[in-house]
Amino acid sequence: MKIVKALLLVIFLATFTFQANSETSWITKKSDKTETEIKLEKKEKKTVLKKTSEWIKKKKKKNKEEFKKEDKKITKKVKSWIIKKNKKDKYIKSINELPESNIYFAAKSDSGKVFYGFVNEDLKSKKIGNYYETSLGKGYFNDGKTICQIASTVREVFKGDVEGRVAGNCSDGTKFRGTFSQNINSGYGSAKSNKGEKFEFDFNSKLNVASNIIKEFNKLNSSGQLLAGAPKTDIEVKPDGKYYALLIGNAKYDKWASLSSPVNDVNEIHKVLKNKYDFTKILKVVDGNRKEIFKKLKELKNLSTDNDYVLIYYAGHGEQETDQAYWIPVDGEKDENSGEWINTMDIGVKVQNIKARHILLMVDSCFVGSVYRGNSDKYLNKSDAEMNAAEVNKFLKNRARLFLSSGGEEPVKDTVVNNHSLFAYKFIDMLKKNENYITTGNIFREISKVHSDINQTPQLGTVSTWGHLNGEFVFIVKK
Repeated sequence: MKIVKALLLVIFLATFTFQANSETSWITKKSDKTETEIKLEKKEKKTVLKKTSEWIKKKKKKNKEEFKKEDKKITKKVKSWIIKKNKKDKYIKSINELPESNIYFAAKSDSGKVFYGFVNEDLKSKKIGNYYETSLGKGYFNDGKTICQIASTVREVFKGDVEGRVAGNCSDGTKFRGTFSQNINSGYGSAKSNKGEKFEFDFNSKLNVASNIIKEFNKLNSSGQLLAGAPKTDIEVKPDGKYYALLIGNAKYDKWASLSSPVNDVNEIHKVLKNKYDFTKILKVVDGNRKEIFKKLKELKNLSTDNDYVLIYYAGHGEQETDQAYWIPVDGEKDENSGEWINTMDIGVKVQNIKARHILLMVDSCFVGSVYRGNSDKYLNKSDAEMNAAEVNKFLKNRARLFLSSGGEEPVKDTVVNNHSLFAYKFIDMLKKNENYITTGNIFREISKVHSDINQTPQLGTVSTWGHLNGEFVFIVKK
């Protein structure tokens, strides 16, 4: 019996030792890196942190300078009103409870804040045309506590159209300065805060009109119905051609630090597009070199016709020399002179050569270069309510050459949410939740919102030489 017990003990110890050694071996293999690789990764991280820090300082400084410049333009009367602090002020929790006033406004920020309030003409101010120069009032964020002192100044009246400035100081420390345009009893405007937020607002002399705008804002920010995609309609959204995609995900680099999210991103996007959307063919490059990437771009060009819709998605390392941006293939050297880097201007040439009616280039990478700086306000600044089926059919028929990137002139983050970059995560989330169709404009607005609290500024725009004609890339769910 003693011999049996001893034998069992030996077997147990041997098994335990084997399992422990196996586990140790697995852990070692998983994290095994040479000293050179570790040093290289540390150097890469330091470089990214340095560039990020420099970009943050530059952006803060620029915003501070711009705000100071706008602050100097407000009148003494406006300034004396907005700096007033009245402890007896009561928070008004609903736009429908505002007092009777000349003008009611509704606003939202690019970070998702909803804002409402009122102004009344200051009858003691001078008249410009048929308008009093100054209007004074109050505003309220939908956070249950923040109260703002609001004032506006008419600068010019021409044939019934009014141009002016607006300013506000709030109890939470937010200050904003901006401009507005008015025609008779309604208008719109925009303002930028001392914290870098952008506010878009509409105003009207009728409370019910402003109230409906606030309802729309709240719907867009809470219910998710319009955020996920357009509601069902009797009008059929019908593309004339076929959909194609090229997805490029570079993660395992020879000379650069390896990335976690790009391959996960393109694999998941591929899966969603294949299962839920009517893409005729989806090309994919995982850990591609320069030759492989250009080969797939050529294949994409040969596949598509004048009536088709093409999506190109790149995730991986990017670099910038002066104003020129580059994609880095997995075998790319650290030096641009090696000839392996892919100049984004070359990508632009490839885009020009593709005959498709719509091309959407999405880039989740550090730095996009000066030629790819976005201007979403020019042709995509439309509310979701305006994106009805009839209008989307126009978008489908008009030529589109658009790019959407996760950042501008700053480094972007790798894995952030569930093994995906934040850019890819939100894009995938919208594709999954969509029950009808979503446009590039929808996607850009939602991606911008989720990036509002981090040091990345998504860009949306086009390049003049691409031949954009006010179309939009539309993702349509399979019937």
